[in-house]
Amino acid sequence: MNSLYELDPKLRELLTLDNFLGGLTVHEFVHKISNENSLKDRATQAGSWEHVDPKPYIRTFESTVKELKRLSVDADSRKEQLEQEVAKYELLHSQRVLQLSGNLKSIVKDTGDLDSKLTDVTQVVSPLGEKLEKAIKRKNMYIKSVELISYYSSFFSQGSSENLEKLRVSDNWKPRARAAILVKNLLTLARKVETKSLPTTLTTTAVIEKYSENMENELLAEFNSAYRESNFDQLNEIAIILNHYNNGLNVIQSFINQHEYFVDTGEEEPLFDETFKSRITDMNYHGICYDKSMVTTLDEIESLIKNESKVVKKVFENRSAFVLQLFIQRIFAQKIEPRVGDLLNASLSLSNLAFVRMLYALHSLIGQFVKDLTEFFQFLSLDAEGDLVPTLERCFSDLFAKTIYDRSKYFDLEKRSLETALSLKTSTFSMAHDKEIFARALSNKLVNGATFSQDIDLQDYNSSSNSKLSQINNFLKSHLERDKRPTYSDVPFQNLANGGDVNNSYSGTSATGFSLQGIDGMLKCAIESIARIMELVPSKANEYTYEIVETVLMGTIGSYVEAGLEVAYTEMTEQDISKCSDVNLSYLEYVSKASEMLSLISASVKTVVLPLFVNAPDIKKGIISLTNHYIKKCELLINIMIEETIHGYSQRFAFSLSKQKKKDFLPKAQDILDQDTLPASEIVKDLRNLYSQVSLFLKNENLTSFLRQVGIILYRFLLEHYKKFQVSSVGGIIVTKDIIGIQTAVEEWSVEEILGDFATLRELANLFTVQPEELSSLTSEGRLALVDRSTISAYVAKREDFNQDSFVSKFKMHLS
Repeated sequence: MNSLYELDPKLRELLTLDNFLGGLTVHEFVHKISNENSLKDRATQAGSWEHVDPKPYIRTFESTVKELKRLSVDADSRKEQLEQEVAKYELLHSQRVLQLSGNLKSIVKDTGDLDSKLTDVTQVVSPLGEKLEKAIKRKNMYIKSVELISYYSSFFSQGSSENLEKLRVSDNWKPRARAAILVKNLLTLARKVETKSLPTTLTTTAVIEKYSENMENELLAEFNSAYRESNFDQLNEIAIILNHYNNGLNVIQSFINQHEYFVDTGEEEPLFDETFKSRITDMNYHGICYDKSMVTTLDEIESLIKNESKVVKKVFENRSAFVLQLFIQRIFAQKIEPRVGDLLNASLSLSNLAFVRMLYALHSLIGQFVKDLTEFFQFLSLDAEGDLVPTLERCFSDLFAKTIYDRSKYFDLEKRSLETALSLKTSTFSMAHDKEIFARALSNKLVNGATFSQDIDLQDYNSSSNSKLSQINNFLKSHLERDKRPTYSDVPFQNLANGGDVNNSYSGTSATGFSLQGIDGMLKCAIESIARIMELVPSKANEYTYEIVETVLMGTIGSYVEAGLEVAYTEMTEQDISKCSDVNLSYLEYVSKASEMLSLISASVKTVVLPLFVNAPDIKKGIISLTNHYIKKCELLINIMIEETIHGYSQRFAFSLSKQKKKDFLPKAQDILDQDTLPASEIVKDLRNLYSQVSLFLKNENLTSFLRQVGIILYRFLLEHYKKFQVSSVGGIIVTKDIIGIQTAVEEWSVEEILGDFATLRELANLFTVQPEELSSLTSEGRLALVDRSTISAYVAKREDFNQDSFVSKFKMHLS
């Protein structure tokens, strides 16, 4: 609590220059004083406002103000004192700066003079240093020359050098390395000074050469002995010595030549077991065929190189990459290349397919072998200069370059193997139906058709495809007659689209040997060929793939699908649909299967082939055009068969309707029978027989479209047919029964578009049975309201009572 006239000690401590307000703001300081002298608190303590004395509150603020004034005076005084001291020190600082400025100028001047003198000294000393260095080098060269001449003199006069021999046979490798250098220089000196005018120089040169040869041979013998004993320290020392002598070329060659892996160079001829032979020649097997002996050989070589790499790194140190280069080149030349050649020749003796499969398998195997070694060298940091990996890749490239980049040695065989596979897969069917296919009745009809004759591109294409097809068929016949090999067209294949088995979805047996399985197998063979091409010759992939696609389209569509359609057309024309008692539509199985085949081929080209030509739009466009040409022709062939089938049934309907008797619809009451008239019975029978067969062979839209066309033709025939006969009221019931029978048969088809037509026909039959006064309302309601008035008039005119007075009066009365 504050006293009446003095500040509280806590507040007084806050009013000093060293700790003014103690970090509080002015507002916080005033608030602090106010809280400690609050009148409200005092009123609470005293109990009422009358007993509160405001003096302490006022005196506290007065004391505070007084103390602040005193503090202000002290602060001003100290400020003035400090300003005087600052002025004094500023003057003293200025004096010292002036003094130091003069000293600095003197130092700079002295430094410049010293630098000039030092430059003069350097100009004098530098040439002396260079001369001294040259003199030292000359001295060393002189000493070495004198030493070298002394060694030469010993050989010249004595035929040997005792001092050099001591260095050569020393137990320490450093003197031996010095001896190697001396011998190297002696050889150079001897060859320079030898002259025919002084025969002794020639003899001396020969002696030194013999000495150097013996020295190197002994070192190489020691090297080989140390290698057998795995003495890596000695190997390293000898390698260093010989590196000084002749860059170690002979020791490197010796290291490679004496390696036990190259001692036995005899190679066994590749022998394929029967399982491997059957697999590599089986066009239905699409996995990679690896020769087990080659896999084993490459594994051995890889292990050998990895193990020898560690030895080479210890022995040859910075020359290790060069040594490994030579080692790898020797392995490729002596071990891998001959084996590859033998395997390719052996596989070629089996078949073209075996050859290209072996080529691809070897390329894949050795490619992985090179990749593994590359990763190993990079891991051990053996390829510091970047020479090993290019050497590996170059050896790999050279191994296959002569084969894969020569069209006659690779692609022509690839193409022929595919042609053989396609021919063999179609052989059973083609040979069984050779007569029908050779006649080409359906294609000829297409060529002679009005629509086709206007399609010049397709006509030109048809001529080209016929020529190619003839070539393939001739090849097939000669191939089968020569080899008598079994075909594989009946072996099941995996479905290309979904990976499952391809099953014959039809119960008919007409199209035996003509199945989706065959197309699936052909497409797999083509895709296998394309995969090989993309891997082996990527630079030619676009060109070669286009030819493969052209071949497979010819083999699948041109030589198989079209052949199936030719057989189907022959079966169709061998029966007269319009007249035969029992129509056999099993030939439509060919049409259905052909449609599925075309869909599969189109999907395969779209999903597998076209994505390969993203960067080759012109070739992609060419493949699309080529595929569309083939498919378009088959669609036209199918349309011809469908149209002729429909036309045959239209003639059949017309023939049945021609059997309708004029009195069939003018019977006496007692002559009404339960069964339909003969034409209606025959038509119903034909419709049910038609649907029972067609529903087996045509599916989905194809079935609906076929039935719709048949139904429309029959409806039009019947619509016109009933306009030709007089019909009594009882006869109208017969007409209705006939129409109901036909309508019931058609309703089984579930084709909405024609159900309405036959419902309309049924209502038209009611025009024969209703009373005259009801005709007007009948024709203005239901389906008859949409029928042409002339048709209704024609039907009404055929009523038996149409010309009777009672009919006319009732009809006119109702209209009025």
